[in-house]
Amino acid sequence: MDKRENTGHRGKSPLLAAILSFFIPGSGFFYLGLIGRGIVYMIVLAALIIALVNVSEYNARAPEIVVMSLMLGGFYIFQVVDSFNAARGRRATRAFEGAQSKPEVETPSLFGSILILVLGILFQLNNLDILAFSQIVRLWPLLLIALGVHIMLSQQSARKGGEK
Repeated sequence: MDKRENTGHRGKSPLLAAILSFFIPGSGFFYLGLIGRGIVYMIVLAALIIALVNVSEYNARAPEIVVMSLMLGGFYIFQVVDSFNAARGRRATRAFEGAQSKPEVETPSLFGSILILVLGILFQLNNLDILAFSQIVRLWPLLLIALGVHIMLSQQSARKGGEK
């Protein structure tokens, strides 16, 4: 009997992960077993929706509403594509390592943790009337800066890891 038949292991479908994330954001990651990432994506999407609703309630200027809408739409598309890529990457990794490998354990990302912490602080400052959403929306370029720093540090650590 062939070893592949005995294991009964099938890779997760990238298309199904993307479809699940399209209909219920973050659910494609639950399907893949990446529960932490799915929860983080659900929280970030909910925070963006709440921010958009609050910005539009406070009679914000049109550019602020446009920026928040673009951030919401961009993140929604990103999480669908990311679930597809995560499933494709897991399938390739499992095929390479073989079916007898240990289940993958996801470690929380420091970047994601800091992002959620900052979003929570900003929402709390708004609730305490210390900082209004119209002021928070003006800070959105800081997200791009933080993402750029995260990518640079990831590339730098990947290079150091490859040299050893």
